Amino acid sequence: FQYMKSLNRTLRLVLDLAMIFGLLGVAYAASFTDASKIQYTEAVNVMTGIGAINGYTDGTFGPTASITREEAAKMVTYAVLGPTVAKTLSVTATGFSDVDAARWSAPYIAYCVSQGIINGMGDGTFAPTANVTGYQIAKMMLCAAGYGKASEFTGASWELNVAVAANKTGIFTGSKATSFSTAATREEAALYVFNALTKVPTVTYSKLTEAYTPVANATAG
Repeated sequence: FQYMKSLNRTLRLVLDLAMIFGLLGVAYAASFTDASKIQYTEAVNVMTGIGAINGYTDGTFGPTASITREEAAKMVTYAVLGPTVAKTLSVTATGFSDVDAARWSAPYIAYCVSQGIINGMGDGTFAPTANVTGYQIAKMMLCAAGYGKASEFTGASWELNVAVAANKTGIFTGSKATSFSTAATREEAALYVFNALTKVPTVTYSKLTEAYTPVANATAG
């Protein structure tokens, strides 16, 4: 229940930010020097607004740059816990040989792994700077919402099952990507996480009925 409360608080913040940006008619993304290249202004506005993803030190956002696994872990953590809680996370060890506890992304990686949202590479490493595909980001957000308990996102058919669930719940709504199985861009990732927060219902899984049930008062939309 604490998870659901955190997710609902983040959703309220996200919707409030989206409304504020809409009412002002001014894009927060306009503060980036490459603002004209950003396609998903609302999503980038909100995700940068809650601190889930930041621009670069040179003043750009880099919308078409590939997002990394550690960047994705931060985005998901902020989406689930909200910025107030997410920015206070800390760890003394990650369990991965290539992620020192002092690394900026260590708390987010540790959180996502502990929640079953993202896994390591199976050899003791996490590969924090490796690329992430659209389907992988969708899987993370679906798992964060409670899906994946039926092991539908493991094995040879995981990508197909993610594709079905992501399209059904609206995670890819508005995307202009030509493929979700290749490296996702930073703005695409922002869009998928934003869509997941505002469209994907939080669910519980029943082993008895082998079905997911939306949690009352926890449906995004």
